[in-house]
Amino acid sequence: MHITKEMLLDEIKTLKKASTLHAKYSISQYKQVLKTLNKLEAEKKLLEQKVKQRTKYLEVEIEQKENLAHKLEKVAKYDQLTGLANRYLFLNELKLVHKEASLLNKNFALLFIDLDGFKFVNDTYGHDIGDELLQTVASKIKSFVRSGDLVSRLGGDEFTIILRNINDRDKVSQIALNIIEKIKQPINIQNINIYVGTSIGIYIFEQHDDYQEIISKADIAMYESKKAGKGTYTFFGSSMQKELLKATTIKNELKNALKKREFVNYFQPIVSSMDHTVKGVEVLLRWFCDGRMVTPANFMDILEEDINLIKDVTFWQIEEVIQKMDKYNFFFSINISAKLLNSNELIEKIEELMEKYNFNPNQIYFEVTETSLSSNLMQASKILIKLKNFGFNLSLDDFGTGYSSLAYLRELPFDTLKIDKKFLDNLKYSKKDKQLLLSIINMAKILQMKIVLEGIEKKEQLKILQQDKYIKYQGFYFYKPMEFASLIGIT
Repeated sequence: MHITKEMLLDEIKTLKKASTLHAKYSISQYKQVLKTLNKLEAEKKLLEQKVKQRTKYLEVEIEQKENLAHKLEKVAKYDQLTGLANRYLFLNELKLVHKEASLLNKNFALLFIDLDGFKFVNDTYGHDIGDELLQTVASKIKSFVRSGDLVSRLGGDEFTIILRNINDRDKVSQIALNIIEKIKQPINIQNINIYVGTSIGIYIFEQHDDYQEIISKADIAMYESKKAGKGTYTFFGSSMQKELLKATTIKNELKNALKKREFVNYFQPIVSSMDHTVKGVEVLLRWFCDGRMVTPANFMDILEEDINLIKDVTFWQIEEVIQKMDKYNFFFSINISAKLLNSNELIEKIEELMEKYNFNPNQIYFEVTETSLSSNLMQASKILIKLKNFGFNLSLDDFGTGYSSLAYLRELPFDTLKIDKKFLDNLKYSKKDKQLLLSIINMAKILQMKIVLEGIEKKEQLKILQQDKYIKYQGFYFYKPMEFASLIGIT
């Protein structure tokens, strides 16, 4: 084929045109790539910013959770008022120290401390000063122990000290004596000189003891100090072993009593002051062991010492009442231990029972004593208010046995006052007692509260007492505690 000049020129033109088009396309492609790169860079920066923000957020969240975990641990292990170890941490530490001492043949001592006169301070000056006093006492106790020792507040005005690696009675005695001397000095709170004393029980570990026995022995020794006149310390001795054995035996039997169905609810009627008809009953615990009734005086204090025992028994009592009450129109008054007012377990159980049974909560009164409120009024008030909101009634028992009763009436939603029998015992002979009783009754009426007068044992008392639709009577003159079958026979 012959290539002409014109053909070459045409080819050159075609190549130039193609070159121009290719250059334009390449530039366009480059711009597109550059645009994509810029977009990816922007997205990368945005993503990095989001990662940075998320990382910062996660760091804050982790810090908050760590702080919350730390706070929860502090609440779980430390007393919120004094900052000392609480009962939970004390028991765990005692188990560890006990195990260490058993395995390594070491010794340690446990001091059980109870303040003398604290209730009087609380009742006279109020809970704020009482709380400040406990904080000061806690600080004083801590100042006499080593860094490895543990000071705890078990509740109320009870403290413990675990002294590690110590077997010298003289050293332990000196620590106890220092604490007693320091605390008995006047403590100035809000320009008031407060005076309290200290009773201390001491037990030094021996290899055959378990940790529960150690607590019991120190506690028994502390009560020996109380008996000796207070303001002193006592080492647990062999002479106290019999008392410990008796308490331990009863406690072990109590643990099995619920399973063996040895507990029985008895009922003491509460009658109208107008016509003496039964309006309600107080539910009272009775224990039949080996076919004989054990009097409450011989087991109630031991039962109260163990939070799990008193919880299980009280929950059983409440459920037993709920199962019986639907056929009757009188109310049931159930005693509640102070220990059940220190946690939400009572509320949780009540909620469970309200889901399980169809009953009228207004037919149940929960009865608490003045002394049961004194150890932790703030927590107790929360529990009582919740119970009131559920529809239950609240009764304040032994009214008049303390000095803080009026504060309880002002701050808590009680429906009924149960006036202690000591106000009735001398009515015939004491105009002051009669006037005081009338004043309490009038005050209750002003507060729109009902009244139960306890301990009526003689007919003569009825002649002195006034009849009123707001007043009810309870006592052996009318009825003694009885089984449910007998109760149904009189209602």
